[in-house]
Amino acid sequence: MSRRRPDRSRAHASAVPAGSATPPGSASQPTAPRPASGSLSLPAQIQTLPWWLQLLGCGLLVAAATAAWSWASAPSIPHPDLATADPLVVLAIDDAEARVRMTPASAEAWGDLGLVLYAQSYGREAVDCFRRATALDERSWRWPFFAAAASSHLAPADAVTLMEEAIRRDPKAVWPRLLRAEWLVTLGRGDEARADYESLLAVSPDHARAHLGLARLLLAAGDTDGAAAALGTAIDHPSTRRSARQFAAQVAARQGQRDEAKRLLTATAALPADIPWPEDPLAAELPLRRVGKRSRIKLVSQMEEAGAVAEADALTRRIEQENPEIYLFVEGRIQLQKGDAAAAEEAFRRAVEFDPRAVEIRFQLGRAIALQGRPADAAEVFREVLRREPGYGPAWLELGRALVDTDPEAAVAALESAVAYMPASEEARLELTRLRASRPTTISPGASR
Repeated sequence: MSRRRPDRSRAHASAVPAGSATPPGSASQPTAPRPASGSLSLPAQIQTLPWWLQLLGCGLLVAAATAAWSWASAPSIPHPDLATADPLVVLAIDDAEARVRMTPASAEAWGDLGLVLYAQSYGREAVDCFRRATALDERSWRWPFFAAAASSHLAPADAVTLMEEAIRRDPKAVWPRLLRAEWLVTLGRGDEARADYESLLAVSPDHARAHLGLARLLLAAGDTDGAAAALGTAIDHPSTRRSARQFAAQVAARQGQRDEAKRLLTATAALPADIPWPEDPLAAELPLRRVGKRSRIKLVSQMEEAGAVAEADALTRRIEQENPEIYLFVEGRIQLQKGDAAAAEEAFRRAVEFDPRAVEIRFQLGRAIALQGRPADAAEVFREVLRREPGYGPAWLELGRALVDTDPEAAVAALESAVAYMPASEEARLELTRLRASRPTTISPGASR
C-alpha cells in the first residue's frame, strides 16, 4: 500500500506569509514562532531592561560570587576546646575569631587572635594563627617572633627554628635574637648561643640581659674571667641587678674569692627584686589580653610577689564575691605566709573543687603539700599541673625539688625543663647546678628532658 506524498508546492506556499515575495530559485527559510508577551526567557527579559539596570545586576552578581569564593577559600580558624572554659575567655576568643572572619586577609586580625589564644595558654592554636599572620605580612618580625615564643612552651627546638624567620626579617631586632640565644643555651648549643649574644651586643651594646646571658654561658664553659668581664651593664640595670650580683658572687667563689662572694651575697639580699623588662614584646602584649578568673588569680599572685599587698587586697575584695575560689586561693596564700601549710592545703583543695582547671591554685596546693614533708604527694600534684599546662615553669622547678631524694635523674630533667621555660630564673639555674654538683658520677648535664 503506497503512501500519499505531500504536495510540496502547497506546503511551500503556506510557509510564506501573504504579500511577501520569494526570489525565484531561492530556498525558503522557516521562521521560528515568536513567544507570546510575558513568556520571554530570563536572558531575553534581561536584554529588555535599561542598560543601567543590566550593569547594576552584573555588579551584584560579581560581588556575590567574590564573597562566596572568599568564604569557601578562607583558611579554617583553629579553635581550642572551650567546653569548660571561663565565659570571659570564650567571649574574648569569639570576638577575635569574628574579626578574622570579617577580614581573613588581615595579618593583624590573625595575629590578635593568636595573642588572645596565647594569653589564655592555648599555645598550639596560637602558633597556627601566628603562622598565618606571618604568611600574610611578609615584612614584620613580630608574627614569627610570637609564633616562636608560643612554640617554646611546647617544643623549644622548634621554637629556635621558627625564630630564624624573625631574625631574617630584621637582623637588628633585639628580642628575637635574645630569646633564641637563651633557648639555644638550654638545648646545649652554646656556640650558636654565644654567636647570637655577640651579634646582639654588637647592635645593642648596653643590653643588660644579653650581658648576663653571655656571662652565664662563659662561666658554664669554665671561663670565669670572661664571665666576670661580660656582666657589664647587668650589674646596675634594675631588671638584672639582683640576678647579676648573685651571679657575680658565684664567679667570685669559683675564683677562690670567698670574702668577695660573701660580701656580694649580703649586698644582694638588701636589693629589691628585679623588675620585668618594660620593652619585652610578650610582657607588653599578653597581659592586655588575659581575661577570666584564672588571669585574676595570677594577677593577685604577681601583685603579692611584687610587694603590692594593698593593691592585691583591693583586687581580691572586688572579685571574691563573684568567684569564691579566689577568696579561698588568697586564704591559702595567707596561711602559707603564716607558716600553716596544713590550713593552706585545706583552702587550696576547696578552691580546686570550684575551679579544677586553675593551674595556679593547683600549683599552690602542691607547694603546701611539699612544705608538710610529703614530696611524693606534691610531685603528683605538680605533674597534674604540667599535664594541664606543659610550659608552666614554676611547676617544673617544684617537681624537680620534690624528686631530688627519690628520683634524682627525673629531678635533673625537671629542673632542665624549668630552666628552658624560665631562662631568666636564677633560682632554677642554681637548683640545677647544685643537684648536678651533688651527683657528678650518676647524672650527666645532658640528661634528656
